[in-house]
Amino acid sequence: EYRMKIAIDGTAASGKGTLSENLSQELKLPRLDTGLLYRKLAFVYIKSLKLTSIKNIIDNSILKSILNDFDLNDLESEALKLDLYGNFASRIGKLDFVRKKLKIIQIEYVENMIKKKGGCILDGRDIGTEILPNADFKFYIDAPIKTRAKRRFKQLYSTNKSIEFKNILLDLKKRDINDKSRKNSPLILSKDSILIDTELLNPQQVLRKALYYIKKNK
Repeated sequence: EYRMKIAIDGTAASGKGTLSENLSQELKLPRLDTGLLYRKLAFVYIKSLKLTSIKNIIDNSILKSILNDFDLNDLESEALKLDLYGNFASRIGKLDFVRKKLKIIQIEYVENMIKKKGGCILDGRDIGTEILPNADFKFYIDAPIKTRAKRRFKQLYSTNKSIEFKNILLDLKKRDINDKSRKNSPLILSKDSILIDTELLNPQQVLRKALYYIKKNK
């Protein structure tokens, strides 16, 4: 039985979610994909305003009221994977009050899981720096943007044949800029993170790399 907290950060479509899932199965630890919190918030906001496209002005009072009743249910919904919610999540992720509230929710989750399950795995953009600065292991997952765009394209093309590669590439570029240039909790490779470049690795190889490191150092 492991008692440990694992932080996984990285760029969009780098494979951090897959690593998080695989580690969760391997180490029998619960995982939370924290990006889904932002996507769920985006989803509920857009639905509540019945928006078909995103207006430039974000109504903070609506976001605040959604956050007040926010819970960790229904994060598995396929709809959350749509780029509409991903891009909007990346925008609302810049707002201080959003990050503050979701940080509290994430830290509660961690404390809960340590009591109940002896640890947990979180993946996102600011886990090792903000949410779990004292994690036992911190991984930073990355790959060149073209590689990530190809993966995202393949993933989305199976359900939507009308998508275009160039738009996916553009979306990822925007998302990278948003994630890395945010004043509040930007995505950064912290000094104590283990960098894994997944360009030439399949998910099993990424898992083996991470496990090798954990077993060697625990």
